[in-house]
Amino acid sequence: MTSGSTAISTPGPTSTPAPTAADQAIAVILPAFNEAGRIDSTLRAIAAYRVHLGVDWPVVVADDGSTDGTADVARATAAEIGLPIEILRFPHRGKALTIRDAMLDLAGRTDARLLMMLDADDELRIDQLDHVAWATDPHAIYIGHRVSEVGGAVGTRPSPFRRFMSGGMRLASWVLLGLRFPDTQCGFKLFPRAIVPGLFGQQRSAGWVFDAELLVIAQRVSGLPVVEVPVTWSPRGVSKVSSRAAIGSVFALIAVAARYRAGRYRRIRIG
Repeated sequence: MTSGSTAISTPGPTSTPAPTAADQAIAVILPAFNEAGRIDSTLRAIAAYRVHLGVDWPVVVADDGSTDGTADVARATAAEIGLPIEILRFPHRGKALTIRDAMLDLAGRTDARLLMMLDADDELRIDQLDHVAWATDPHAIYIGHRVSEVGGAVGTRPSPFRRFMSGGMRLASWVLLGLRFPDTQCGFKLFPRAIVPGLFGQQRSAGWVFDAELLVIAQRVSGLPVVEVPVTWSPRGVSKVSSRAAIGSVFALIAVAARYRAGRYRRIRIG
């Protein structure tokens, strides 16, 4: 370079930061049955995470006919911490139908792009949204996959019975439905609002296999992408899943498989 000349620098390629949970418009739905002893900590965790991200996501408690004052505890906690919540009351019919009806109800009147199903027992914390690898496809579904450790957080190892049940569900879902996800039953899922009517409107399962039925409709029938999210699980109480429910789930999966093979599920129409 000669004296008096000016060096010209060429800017290198710029990269767009990866999207985070703070960039998402999410409505959180908590299906709850007799969770008066645990929903307080769940709502506090959600409130803290909203503040941390600087978002105003709506929070809905879908009360499945609780008899222990779950709704009253939720209202009191929300008022104490300044968290706006909505409570939907349903007769006791189980988590599957409660979450179905809450999803369909909210999809018709919210601007949120994603509707999140999060168990009300605080065993799967909402801040694990930090682990999501957000897809470019706006119709992608996100499902939790319980692991032993992620991001420095260590989860609890399930009991032998739960491991046996999970393994059986995984094998049955693979053989009967062609689903290769290791954890279809995890209570940490996000669904794009645009697909909720076409997805949950076809749900027929009223028991534990409703998650698998939804994934069959979404992935096998409709070809929608499904993103797995590593999450850690920390149990807070006695499991509500019985051996009787586990046995019944096998027959319920067979029923889902029969509907699938008979062409009873239709491709989700979007837009």
